[in-house]
Amino acid sequence: MKLRNKVAAIATTALAVSGVTMTATPAQADLVTLCSGHGGAITLPTDLAVPAGKSCFLDGTVVQGDVTVRKGANLHIVGGEIEGRVTVQKDGYFDAQESSVSDRVVNRGSYGTYMEDSSAGAALRTVPVEGGNTDGFAYVVDSSVRSINAEVGAVYVSGSRVNGAFKADGVEYVDVYDSVVRGDLSVTAPNSGGILCDSEVIGAATYTGGSGPVAVGAGEKEGFCSSVNYVDGDLSVTGVSGGVYVDNNIVGGDLVTSGNTPTAQVGDHNRVRGDILTEEVALRTFSATVVEEFEAHEDGLAEEVEQARSETIEDAMAAGSAF
Repeated sequence: MKLRNKVAAIATTALAVSGVTMTATPAQADLVTLCSGHGGAITLPTDLAVPAGKSCFLDGTVVQGDVTVRKGANLHIVGGEIEGRVTVQKDGYFDAQESSVSDRVVNRGSYGTYMEDSSAGAALRTVPVEGGNTDGFAYVVDSSVRSINAEVGAVYVSGSRVNGAFKADGVEYVDVYDSVVRGDLSVTAPNSGGILCDSEVIGAATYTGGSGPVAVGAGEKEGFCSSVNYVDGDLSVTGVSGGVYVDNNIVGGDLVTSGNTPTAQVGDHNRVRGDILTEEVALRTFSATVVEEFEAHEDGLAEEVEQARSETIEDAMAAGSAF
């Protein structure tokens, strides 16, 4: 994936920030360590907060509490551990690389969260708040989370594992590539559709309402998918406007397409164990507009993460040592 190549080099020169491993002096449980600048391999026995409008870059740091990224702040952690939850407030940015979060990660009207080679022991959530960012993102690459519950922004998952339910309602789009969802996948009323590609859903996959295009395993001819999707339960795509494309799926339950405008295009390479209950026309080659729509999702992802990570590291290094 081109995103990894673009952003991986940004932090390379900064990875030598940490020096001797240290442990901070024990403190009261209700104390909060503020981070504005950069920190290395230190263990913090407190909660941590990034002050509003500031940037924090951590390399090998262990936080034995909760983390809050305050309004307009940025946090990038590499090779670290957060033993509590992460809350990202309005216009904040959280970037975890080769790191673990023991509890949930919650975007509250934030600019976005990017997880790469990382894990979250509980849910990844995106929650709309009054005055918050409605164009934010939750991007999960080569990572694992317990579940996803998204109510705002864009959702992009690649090479990852969702160990429970994946629910998105009223978001911008939901793109899932080469991933495993060990629960139901439910996408309701997205503004710009989404794609399910080279993935497994150990449950039902349901797309309801909203604007397309929605492509479920149908991108092989355009280079989006190299294999098939496996859906253990029913696969249902209903009430979508803007285009529906369904092909190259193994479905353990029923395949349902109805009420879509225009009528769903269903290919000949679906293997369905249950009933086929479809209003359909034959699958045709994607139009240039559909191809551009999905390409724009990934291109936008690369640009946003590249810029946010670069600015976070530069600002944090310029601010000096945080601890």
